[in-house]
Amino acid sequence: MKLSLVKKNNHPSVPITPRRMGFSFDGIEHDDYWFDNDPVLTHLLNILSLTFPDGERFFVDSVRALRDQVDDKERQKDISGFIGQEAMHSLEHQAFNDLIADGKYDDIVNQALAVTNKLLAGARKHMSKRQQLAATAGLEHFTAILADAILRRPDMVKKMDPAVRDLWVWHAIEETEHKAVAYDLYKDVSGNYLERQRLFLSSTAYLIGFSSYFTWQMLKRDNVHKKPLTLAKGLWKGFGYRGVISSIIPAWFTYLKPGFHPWDDDNSALIEEWRNTLPKPKGKNAA
Repeated sequence: MKLSLVKKNNHPSVPITPRRMGFSFDGIEHDDYWFDNDPVLTHLLNILSLTFPDGERFFVDSVRALRDQVDDKERQKDISGFIGQEAMHSLEHQAFNDLIADGKYDDIVNQALAVTNKLLAGARKHMSKRQQLAATAGLEHFTAILADAILRRPDMVKKMDPAVRDLWVWHAIEETEHKAVAYDLYKDVSGNYLERQRLFLSSTAYLIGFSSYFTWQMLKRDNVHKKPLTLAKGLWKGFGYRGVISSIIPAWFTYLKPGFHPWDDDNSALIEEWRNTLPKPKGKNAA
């Protein structure tokens, strides 16, 4: 199947198909350092995973609330695909998160989930539907550029334990497939540049603060905070030259451009390339 079927707007037409994978994570324990045997990056990605089930339900609700603003059948099909994919992400990451919580990190996990739920409840209460959609579009950009960093870096994927590697590659593929859905819907509903930027900056600031705090709590639980060399190595892998996080900073700034669109960076060729490395879905496709 050819993915880059070009639309009138010169952006690729990428099928958005939900897939239930049923990952088992056999061979890994809750306290294994599954990313490059590094506690800093393992716990950072673990904390991000904890936010996915509740966060992606928020994304789904924000898109579903305003999808009636779109009449185009193909766009509606893409929105249904987005909703289905995010639902599958919640299920798969919940299974992974249950593994993380099974042991010495239980209280930290529960605290992180409580903070996540409180932040999302506050957003639902105090933000309009349009503002919730703007925040979703901004956070979808963050997940899309992290996904792109994974798919463009085979060396990064090889550093993941095989027991969890397919989860993160699959998630990165689907975040790439639907990376423009929330953004396009927001442009249809409003397109207010200042509101889009304000909520992008505030949402990512909350995410950075949240992730940093709870990653530190995990590291303290492992007594890694008393090992400066281990910390330094992990921080370099994350924020140094070609680091996991530092490598996405230029792409993060592209969202600030007035004429930005997620598919300005056409990385659709990576989708099929990486999908061929995954096992076949265990469940039926569900839109």
